[in-house]
Amino acid sequence: MMGILYGWATKEYLLEKMSFGQIAMYLQQGVEIKWGKPPKGKAKTAKEMTADELRANRDKLRKQFAPSGGSIEGL
Repeated sequence: MMGILYGWATKEYLLEKMSFGQIAMYLQQGVEIKWGKPPKGKAKTAKEMTADELRANRDKLRKQFAPSGGSIEGL
């Protein structure tokens, strides 16, 4: 993807000249410039949530989709 965003970003250049932090920064900035930032009101993705938020969502879905009278202990 870096080669799509930046013509100078060859594999050799990235490996020899840049740190991992620099690569991540350029990738993040390039993605935001090319495709824009997500809207503010949009729901969080799983990787943006805390463990407590993920657990709460999991429990909510378990209650919503549990078979009537069935156990959801193994889920």
